[in-house]
Amino acid sequence: MKLSWKDSATNLLIGLFTRLPLAVYSAIGLILSYGLRVKKSHIARASLQQAIHPVSEKRLQEILRQSARHTVNYVLTLPVLNKVAYQLHHQNVLDQAFSEDKGIVIISLHMGPPDLGTMALSQLGLPATTLIGSGKHSPLVHSLGKGLLQQAGIDPIVKGDPTAVLQALKQKKAVFLYSDLRSREMPVTFFGQETRAPASGIMTAHLLKAPVLFHYCTLEDNQWQLHFEPVPLTHSGNKKQDAQHDLQQLMHRMEQVIRENPELWIWHYDRFKLKNQVSRSKGFSLFQSKPDVS
Repeated sequence: MKLSWKDSATNLLIGLFTRLPLAVYSAIGLILSYGLRVKKSHIARASLQQAIHPVSEKRLQEILRQSARHTVNYVLTLPVLNKVAYQLHHQNVLDQAFSEDKGIVIISLHMGPPDLGTMALSQLGLPATTLIGSGKHSPLVHSLGKGLLQQAGIDPIVKGDPTAVLQALKQKKAVFLYSDLRSREMPVTFFGQETRAPASGIMTAHLLKAPVLFHYCTLEDNQWQLHFEPVPLTHSGNKKQDAQHDLQQLMHRMEQVIRENPELWIWHYDRFKLKNQVSRSKGFSLFQSKPDVS
C-alpha cells in the first residue's frame, strides 16, 4: 500500500532523529534554550516570582537558565527516549494499584522527559498508555510525535474521542495524563491564582472507582528518578464536588513538588496568561497579578 506524503515524511524524520548522535541534541539544546530565554524570560521570571518567594536574584537567574534548558531538552529527548537513564521508585505502589484490576489514572506534570514514566511501565511489561493531542493544527508534528512514542514502545491514545480514556481504563491500562497546563475544564487555584485544570482523569476515576496515582520526576546525578504516589479519592456522594476537591488537592501537591524542584518545571510556558501584564522591557520587575480566567 502506497504511503501518504505525511506518513513518508514522518518515517523519514523518525529515521533521521533516532540516528542523530546525542552530542548533536546537546548542541541544539543549547541554542534553542538560549532563544527561549531571550523570547520568554520575562514571562518565566514573572511566573516564578509569583509562585516562589522570596528568591534571590542569583537563585532566580539560575532557575530560569536551567528551566529553559530542561524545557527544550524534554522535547529533544523524545527521539532518544529509550536511551534516557532512569530509576523507578515505589514499585509497591504500582503493584497495589494494578492489583485492583480497574486500570489506573496517573496524573503527571511537565517535569522530566515526556512519557518517560509511560515507557518505564511498558518496559516492565505493564499495560500503559498516554493521551496526546489530536493534531488538528499540526498534523505532521502530531504524526511525528505519535511515531516517536511508538518507537519507544508506547501506543498512545488521541484526544478527540471522549471515551478514549474510559476505554483504556476498561482494558486495565494505566493512563498517563498531564494536569499542570491550562484547560477550560474545572476551576482550581494554582500557586494562588484562580485558573482551570484538566479534570477528565479524576472524574473518570470516580466513575469507574479506579485508583489514581500522582507521578513526577526528579533528577539526581544525571539520572531521572520516577516517583509514584497514591491519591486518596473523596466519596461524599457528590461526584462533581468530590472530583473538584481531589483535583485541587493534586494541584497543591504539584505546587509543592515544583517548589522543591523549580529548575525542572516549564516556567517559560505562559501558564497564568501573563504576557499582557508584563512586557519584555519590564519583565524583570514584579507586577500586579490578576486572576487567570482560562
